[in-house]
Amino acid sequence: MSRLNELSSKSKEAILNKVKNGHRDTNFTYIPSSDPVGHIKTSDDALEELKEKMSANKYIVEEATIETLEEKINQIVAKYGYEKMIYGSNLNLNIDKIKAKSKICFNEQIENLRSEVFHSEFSIIHAKAGVSSHGVALVLSSKEQPRMLSLAPTLCIMLLKKESVVKSLAEALTLVKKENETLPSNILFIAGPSRTADIELIPVFGVHGSQIVHIIFY
Repeated sequence: MSRLNELSSKSKEAILNKVKNGHRDTNFTYIPSSDPVGHIKTSDDALEELKEKMSANKYIVEEATIETLEEKINQIVAKYGYEKMIYGSNLNLNIDKIKAKSKICFNEQIENLRSEVFHSEFSIIHAKAGVSSHGVALVLSSKEQPRMLSLAPTLCIMLLKKESVVKSLAEALTLVKKENETLPSNILFIAGPSRTADIELIPVFGVHGSQIVHIIFY
């Protein structure tokens, strides 16, 4: 046992010395890691592949033009009969055109809006990108678009530009790094509505987030 402890101690010391001296290694050359998805065959039509995989992930996929976004949102909300909306301060839509009795802008600390956030029925958020290899949406949390917008309401409506489709998670993260000198505190890859399964494998939606997620490509 003492021999094993001695070897373990020496190994630990060797590792720590390498860490301490690593910054002094003048021969070190940074080599960017390769994108593993780059070697996987994906569809040539990334947008159609994304739609197909998002549907498989239980997103409800919609399409609109930038001029008809509010109309499409109204159609979705009317289907569920929801009337309480919450949104971020950077939504950039004509809020007056959206049909809801209650419209709360999430522009304060959660402590000041806790009741409004957790009693809202639907939210509208922007996705930064769509990842066709996995059928997920990249969403950045910020002061203008807080994380709770994609968690608390029963229905989350995502908006995504058709040209903002990439083929891999690595591409999506590279995009974020290029556009942000300081990375956002919360980078989300959302794979549709929140769901889990009990011991009998019966799926349950909305355990850790929205029960229903519509994504509108425009």
